[in-house]
Amino acid sequence: MESIILTSLKEVESCIDEKNPGTCATRLLASVDAIYTPLKPINSGLGEVRRISSLLAGILANTFIELARKKFGDEAEEFLRATMEELGKTIEDTVDYVRSILEKANIQFFEPAMSREARESLYNDIKEYVEPPKPSISRRRRLPPRRPDPRQRLFRLLKELGRRDPFISKFIDMELRKIGVL
Repeated sequence: MESIILTSLKEVESCIDEKNPGTCATRLLASVDAIYTPLKPINSGLGEVRRISSLLAGILANTFIELARKKFGDEAEEFLRATMEELGKTIEDTVDYVRSILEKANIQFFEPAMSREARESLYNDIKEYVEPPKPSISRRRRLPPRRPDPRQRLFRLLKELGRRDPFISKFIDMELRKIGVL
């Protein structure tokens, strides 16, 4: 799992350097599918594997947001909005990209799989950043809705993942610190 997560993080980092929202959308979906691929055979139907893959997809999404904020500054919102729109359009088959990620991670004995829940988690995290939710209680003063902080979300997701698998959580924490996200 560690090599797949590391390769997926590198894919996310490299897609930001290309500055192409369509490519980023495809690579993000492929990364999420690559993370779910080794988990699928152990899926017992109780939903734990889907929760873990959704957590990992949320970590990828918030890493992507934080790296885009660092790279583009004020223009990050436009780039993230374009990527979110491409994610909404991209339902294409990402099997070839998933295979390339698995090959880079030196894992070729799994058949690529897709997790709908993990893809939704990826899309929802980016959408919530681009279009912050409005408070349900109306306020007297009309303050703009607060945008969620991706770093806080990463800490929360890593803490939640640490309850289920502390080794992977610690590994991801160290890798995110190496990249400069945390």
